[in-house]
Amino acid sequence: MKKWFSILLVIIITLIPVVSQAAHAPLVVRNKRVYIPDESNVELVSYNVFIRIRTGISYATTSLVLKNQDMEESNTFRMGMPVQFDSVSRVRDLSVSSDGDTIKATQRSTLKNPPTEKKVDVSKWYVWDISLEPGESKVVECSFTFDNKLELDGTEVISYPLELLEHWAGRAQSIQIVADLDFYGPYVFDPISPVTPIQYDDGGRLTYRWDSYQSAPSTFELSFKPIDNVITKYIESESESNKEIKSILQAYKDKSYFKTITLIHEFLANAEDVLLLPELKYLEALCYQNLSEMDKALNLFDQLESDPGFGDSLSNVIRNKIIYDKTNIYKKQANGDKKALEYLTSLGDIEPNNYVFSLWLEKEISILTPPTEVEQSQVEEPETTEEKEVENPKEEKPKVIDKIVIGDYELYIEEVLIIALIIIIIIFIIVTIVKRKRRRRSSIFRY
Repeated sequence: MKKWFSILLVIIITLIPVVSQAAHAPLVVRNKRVYIPDESNVELVSYNVFIRIRTGISYATTSLVLKNQDMEESNTFRMGMPVQFDSVSRVRDLSVSSDGDTIKATQRSTLKNPPTEKKVDVSKWYVWDISLEPGESKVVECSFTFDNKLELDGTEVISYPLELLEHWAGRAQSIQIVADLDFYGPYVFDPISPVTPIQYDDGGRLTYRWDSYQSAPSTFELSFKPIDNVITKYIESESESNKEIKSILQAYKDKSYFKTITLIHEFLANAEDVLLLPELKYLEALCYQNLSEMDKALNLFDQLESDPGFGDSLSNVIRNKIIYDKTNIYKKQANGDKKALEYLTSLGDIEPNNYVFSLWLEKEISILTPPTEVEQSQVEEPETTEEKEVENPKEEKPKVIDKIVIGDYELYIEEVLIIALIIIIIIFIIVTIVKRKRRRRSSIFRY
């Protein structure tokens, strides 16, 4: 009965009319309603979006560079963005700023019969005014939140359509979207969406970039699987209405990990035929991991890696997480980097649709690989060459005497010259004094 209900729910969601417009657009107001004009003399130079994705909700910040194409007259115009992205994602807590000032945004409905050929499926807009001097460029920033879409298996989807960008003059020379998933690892992105990132870092940040509006997708979409949510949903759906398993899942959700382990052991000891054996073993491994009993967690991960359970839709995600967790456990052991490197290099090929996980794997292997040592013979070779050059009499340089030995003292040439100069000065002074005394004596006898 539950499965039929799930299928019916999917059909209902599919038939719901979906608004698929996002981003920002130039607007014209008429009778307190707005529409998109046929032409705009304001150019969209670049469009950047930063999305902090969390379970259930996303926080977005957009940065637009706008330029007035009119070099003679200033331009005060209206722009805005839809209040609703689609049937699920509604924009809330909107804040707009430019030149350090906060700009007030109001809600306006779309004009029913606009004097334009451009038709958009947007019923309501957030609208605000922007002023540009002749030829001026300006940065406009917006921050807001919107809800993530939720699929039946617990997968969350972030959908950010970019279609409205086509209504600007210039149509954006650069578009960038950075999706920051914070603590989510590279294993949650399976399968990766058709739009692949150009970069992934360990902080869970994905970067997408396009050099023109034409090369960007009409809709940016990213899906990820919060592990705790998807594994508990899967076990719950497959266990029908088993009370023992419900108690196990509730204890896990409450983060009562020791109790969860105890209940799993009791259930497995009493059950004759356990269909969810690998799934419950994996839940037990996560409990040990959360209790910092890494040896026990590692032992279970080793047992489950080849067959983690969870059906076709989740088995690959769970296997990737096992690889990720085992790597981090190895790295904390003695000679951890060496163990982790040996383990990762022994894995072989990864599934082709695991694009982000492959990026992480390549980077991790590169970091753990020690630098290549330079051979000793290559280091000593230049020294041998120099010795040969010194031994060659033809290339010997004439020796320059820079020291003189006087008695038991060894003096530099500079020191000898300075001493000689001092002696000469002293002799000159003595001679001068003696001559003056003689003159004085001779002058006395003249009188």
